Amino acid sequence: MLFTKSYVTSSRLAADQLGQRDALRTAGNLQENNHKQMLKALGFEVNTGLIPQDVYQEFDNSTVELMRSDQGDVFLNDLLPLSRAVNIGKLTYVTRRASDAGQTQTSMSGQIGVKMDQVEYNYDGTVVPIHDTGFFRNWRELEAQKSEGFDSLIDDQRESVISLRKHLADTFMNGCNDRDGNAIVLDGKQWLGMKTDTRVVQVANSLFDFSLITGTAADNKANLITVLNNLWITNNCTADVTIYVSREIARNWERDFNTNYNQGKISEELAGLQGVASIKTSSWLSGNQLMMFPLNGSVRPVSGMGISTMALPRPLYNSNHEFITATAVGWMVDNDYAGNSCALNYD
Repeated sequence: MLFTKSYVTSSRLAADQLGQRDALRTAGNLQENNHKQMLKALGFEVNTGLIPQDVYQEFDNSTVELMRSDQGDVFLNDLLPLSRAVNIGKLTYVTRRASDAGQTQTSMSGQIGVKMDQVEYNYDGTVVPIHDTGFFRNWRELEAQKSEGFDSLIDDQRESVISLRKHLADTFMNGCNDRDGNAIVLDGKQWLGMKTDTRVVQVANSLFDFSLITGTAADNKANLITVLNNLWITNNCTADVTIYVSREIARNWERDFNTNYNQGKISEELAGLQGVASIKTSSWLSGNQLMMFPLNGSVRPVSGMGISTMALPRPLYNSNHEFITATAVGWMVDNDYAGNSCALNYD
């Protein structure tokens, strides 16, 4: 979803999105330059300050640096490289699921007639909504701050990206909802979030409290295996999953697994279980919450437009400097024809 070199070079659609963003920025720059020349022709003095290209360069650098913080970034940063680019005109994203086929039989003669069968298909999908926010500065305020190198705009843009990324984390966990809090549904497609969506295996966390230090290390291991079996056995998920846990659980799992000899921490023992790729901590989760899924693309963002900042036209000399930070992102969790999933939420 972020315009990185690998994202752009690996997808023609992503490259087209980048070109459209740059065209919008160029149009904004030309409008500003034409406005300045018009005022000069009328005899007005015009402050120059930094050219917009320099400001955009600062915007892009600030955005990359902010990817390292944790406001949902732990799982967002894992999912971003798995993003599937689609055309911005695609309001929904649809996948096709195939059934098994073949009715085998055994006989001595081989003359009892072959039972014919074929693969059947059904379809699943999600919505790809637009998420946006904005910021502005009064035109005279910016003129007064020209010696500061547009620092106020850079700070405003940084905070707008933080807010947008927090919102994306929220849509991943709680679904894509409109401003009234209702789930966005188009052509029967929707995403209700990791906590609710039926494509995610939902396990009630009343099974065991992994955040309490009163639970023994052996109890933590046995009950985590029970949770994992919902994917590995019940849903036939053979992919190794990454487990995301709350800070409370992570702190509890720092205890020694065995107090009699050095067997390592509880977290180290659990990370070695079959079917576990790694265990990570996310501040987006709290208390006795955890979730798990493989980082193989079966859980992924669907991106119609990468996160970007664009300026709005200023029709008058005293118009405010206004900017929009926007992206078009949906979320998809693959299920097979039988409804099996590799994503689990423990809440």
